[in-house]
Amino acid sequence: MVNSEILEIATHANLNIIADDKKVEIKHKLRLADKSTWGILFFLCGGLLLIILPFIKTSDTTAKILGIVIGLLLVALSILTLIRQFTDGIKIKDNTFSFRYNLKKTTLPLSRSMEIKMRTETIKIKRVGTIGTDFIVVTHFLQDLNNEIILLKFQMDNLYAEKARKLGNEITRIINEKFRI
Repeated sequence: MVNSEILEIATHANLNIIADDKKVEIKHKLRLADKSTWGILFFLCGGLLLIILPFIKTSDTTAKILGIVIGLLLVALSILTLIRQFTDGIKIKDNTFSFRYNLKKTTLPLSRSMEIKMRTETIKIKRVGTIGTDFIVVTHFLQDLNNEIILLKFQMDNLYAEKARKLGNEITRIINEKFRI
């Protein structure tokens, strides 16, 4: 149902797509080669260090409490971000449409009136003394009256903007086609 070119682009966008007659599943993949994953792991290790270090170096109660509180906050946020990356996605199976976005899971019965739409946005990050980074963010959402419910978001380097749009359009087509069955 999904051609190999789209699957290759999806792999590059850290997405896993499974689409057949019985189900459609689109999920984020956790890739250790990704810079953002390394950043999350850096904050996780920093939080653990802030929890342990005050007991090794200081005897001051305020430093211990402050280190534990800040460390636990960093560890909790890092773990929640990793869980979010593992669990965000869309699943259509057995006449139900379920999606998880930002740790919130929603399940709806399939309806022919449902329609998924896509929006793209180019984001430019400028840094002093460097060229900066441009990337494209593709957002899929369920349009409900005047309400947009975000289902899936992925980003790619702006060099691959055309491929990102192609992948986004194919994901939209696959999901909308499943709604019509």
